Amino acid sequence: MPNELVQQKLNFSIVSANLTIQALRDSGYKSTDHALAELIDNSIDAEAKNVEVVCIEKRSHRPHARRRVSRIAVIDDGYGMDSDTLRRALKFGDGTNLNNTTTKIGRFGVGLPQSSISQCKRVDIWTWQNGPDNAYHCYLDLDEIQDLGIEVVPSPTRAPVPDEWRSGVSDIEFEASGTIVVWSDLDRVKWKMSRTTLNHTSNLVGRVYRWFIHENQVEINLIRARDCTSNGLERVEEYSCLPNDPLYLMTPSSTPSPYDNKSMFEQFNQNTFDIPIGEQIGQIRVTCSLVTEDFLKFATKNHANPGSTEWGRHAADNVGVSIVRAKRELELSQAWVNSYEPTERWWSVEVSFNPILDEYFGVVNNKQYAHEFTQGASFSWEQERYPGESELAHKDRLEDTGDRKFYLMPIWNHIKDQIKEMRRKREQYMKYTRSPRHNETGRNPAREASKVIDNQRANSQEGKTDKAEPMDSVSKTELIVGVIQKNPDIDDRRARQWAQEIVDANLKVEIVPISPGHRNAFFVVEFVNNVLFVELNQEHPVYEHLIDVLESSYDDTSIGDLRESIEKANYFFRILLVAWARYEDKCSPKTRERLQDVRMDWGMEARKFIQEIEGNEE
Repeated sequence: MPNELVQQKLNFSIVSANLTIQALRDSGYKSTDHALAELIDNSIDAEAKNVEVVCIEKRSHRPHARRRVSRIAVIDDGYGMDSDTLRRALKFGDGTNLNNTTTKIGRFGVGLPQSSISQCKRVDIWTWQNGPDNAYHCYLDLDEIQDLGIEVVPSPTRAPVPDEWRSGVSDIEFEASGTIVVWSDLDRVKWKMSRTTLNHTSNLVGRVYRWFIHENQVEINLIRARDCTSNGLERVEEYSCLPNDPLYLMTPSSTPSPYDNKSMFEQFNQNTFDIPIGEQIGQIRVTCSLVTEDFLKFATKNHANPGSTEWGRHAADNVGVSIVRAKRELELSQAWVNSYEPTERWWSVEVSFNPILDEYFGVVNNKQYAHEFTQGASFSWEQERYPGESELAHKDRLEDTGDRKFYLMPIWNHIKDQIKEMRRKREQYMKYTRSPRHNETGRNPAREASKVIDNQRANSQEGKTDKAEPMDSVSKTELIVGVIQKNPDIDDRRARQWAQEIVDANLKVEIVPISPGHRNAFFVVEFVNNVLFVELNQEHPVYEHLIDVLESSYDDTSIGDLRESIEKANYFFRILLVAWARYEDKCSPKTRERLQDVRMDWGMEARKFIQEIEGNEE
């Protein structure tokens, strides 16, 4: 008998020191829903087709007390465990997937016991491979470990699955195989009410396992039940987890209708990167998505601020770069996000990789972080290089020394570039979807300026466009489309819509942003039939620092950020005036005199326009 006990301690020792158990309880699970995800990992690895998370609430003996969570269970119809596997599953660091770097979610051998004791003081498991009447039962009890000095996992015993789990609270058919994990003596759960616990769990589970749900590999349901003591467990509510896709490309999804059945975003870019790992290749796929123009039109039709809509609030909960390992999300990293900018919700990035790259990503054993990879958001080779070292020399040194950053840097740079481009594209969308450009109400400089030009023409103050020969609307529209399409961000459909609005409104002037292919002219003037086009050069620094600032969407912006933007525009407008003054200063006396005349004439024309527009407003 003594030899048997020695053998048990050798093979099945938990962790003997109470202080170590306490440290493991503080192992860093963000919240109860993240700890539950560890159990769902095991179910998926066991090839379960159905998984249920059951929150059981019970009323305390105090009068008028509210029902609170008393137990939490995870039930699956996976392939179950034999006696030795069950016993090993309750050890720390003795999982069956320690050497599996390709197919399994679990690998580190700590998920079940570590996640369980982070939330409760006792965990019971029933598992079976030959029907629920032939199940094995085993448990960990922290009070026993601490008070009795238990140092080995108890031997599993034959014990049928209790009737309370087979009495209708679960929809899973208890047939050939399956597992039930039950947490009790809950002393560390984040939320005391079962409905709150399940709501948070639904959002997280739908996002973490979105690929498994989307590909119909598993169905995950959440159940709220009551412990009625005399009548056993009574099911109260059931929730079905739909994919919660931060890329907003999957359908169906948990996104509010109608975008539960159609994509709210569109794929912006997808690239793959290969990293050699010995004789194997680790692959990283980066997928970027951006809100669609159609959604912004839909959202702004009845709402001034898309971010305040139910879709905007949903997207606000999914802001970040999603790091996905073996189709299971590790974290939604905020490292690449401007946290002060609410419009960050309108783009998304997913980085997926296989477990062979765990060390490159810095995956921790509770599968909640990828520390090594997310540091790339703030990585700068200028700060990492040796004094005087060029970028090429820096890369060569990283490669020669086998530094993992050599392989990760191109991926980090790609993500940064894509995010920058998506931010720019989103702003372009907002400019052309914020409201109709030429409606009958609201301030529109082109429409108001056209009225001034009509009045000038009536008073024989004519310009070049006033003398143009009349042109049929189709031909005129085609010419205007050509001007608008100097902006590569405006597609053919939108350009034709805009051109048609100009013709229908009989505008005499329009202001368009273009990319003329040169940097010096801040704006270009073009005459198209009887329309005067002011073409703003997007490649000129004045556009970025003045026009872009003034035309940005500030729907979700705080007062402080709005004030900062106004101050920035004011600063660069004054710099623009100084640049003109310095230009005059550097000219010859004859040219300076001519420029002074131009400035006076331009100022006089500006006065006429502004005074007439102000008079019309009165």
